Amino acid sequence: MAKGARARMVLIVEDDIATGQFIKTAINDERGYEAEVVSSGDAALASIARRSPDLMLLDIQLPGMSGLELYDRIRADGRFDGIPIVFETGGGREHAQQLRDRGIATYVKKPFDLIELVRFVKRLAPLRAAARPVRDPVQSPV
Repeated sequence: MAKGARARMVLIVEDDIATGQFIKTAINDERGYEAEVVSSGDAALASIARRSPDLMLLDIQLPGMSGLELYDRIRADGRFDGIPIVFETGGGREHAQQLRDRGIATYVKKPFDLIELVRFVKRLAPLRAAARPVRDPVQSPV
């Protein structure tokens, strides 16, 4: 990563602590990426208010506010509606219609392949290329 460049921040909203830490470690092992884990919708809202993530991995089944309710609240807030969100679920079939109603076609089904999940993160939150200095063509040597 270029000097002074900001790491791509991935917020993992997962109430299963072991799963959240497993994903976090895999993402943090990738150069240029930083992950944070929270275990509830309220904690996620507080986190994105502090630091808007480049991507969220969101479990559908959370205690209290569900992942779908959290998604709706995030999308209703204009400050955060552009954050890419990847759902993860252990029961995709029962949530499939709710996902489709929201225009969500893709989700990760548990158990998932961690390598594939990290590839997905990198595709949706790619590292920004370092800006190259622009040379003034009048002053450029020929």
